[in-house]
Amino acid sequence: MACVISMTLLSGCSSVAKLRDSTPTAVYIGSNSAEDVASCVSSAWSTKPLHMTTAQMIGGISIQLQQNADGPIVALVDIKPVGANTTAKYYSQLPYDDTWYFEQVKHCMM
Repeated sequence: MACVISMTLLSGCSSVAKLRDSTPTAVYIGSNSAEDVASCVSSAWSTKPLHMTTAQMIGGISIQLQQNADGPIVALVDIKPVGANTTAKYYSQLPYDDTWYFEQVKHCMM
């Protein structure tokens, strides 16, 4: 069982690294706090069927989406305070039109 859990965590880590190594699908800068943006995005994204997790990262919050609980991360948004502003970088490898997801990030940044 420990091996299965380790493999799932490694799969998640490698898919996150792969996404972050790619060009962001969308980048937004706004004046709302990182916590408010994360709460807003989390509330919106939780209405969809994809499995969602939230992770603390150095200097910010990452909200990640998976097709299912055991699958790789297929989209994520990294939300970080930068000076007086907040930056949100959305990355995706969803196999379908994901406009709704990054539009929610944009809405939450305003």
